[in-house]
Amino acid sequence: MRLVLLTSDSESKDTTNDYQNSERIKMEKKKLLLRIDPKLHDELRKWADDDFRSINSQIEFLLRKAILENRKVNTKDDAKDKR
Repeated sequence: MRLVLLTSDSESKDTTNDYQNSERIKMEKKKLLLRIDPKLHDELRKWADDDFRSINSQIEFLLRKAILENRKVNTKDDAKDKR
């Protein structure tokens, strides 16, 4: 795919490199092999379908949520320890 922008001076600017670079940045993710129970996988698939996500995106969403909640708990515990 090639994107060409027309400017007010009727010059064309090729933005292929910028687009490709932004796509590479988005795709840079760590790979993880995850073995889970088939029943759990089915439940995750159903939940992901309900939220219009892929199973992978659903798992990533749940992990992020768990990390945020855990950090909030740790932050509260740290504040209590400092008193």
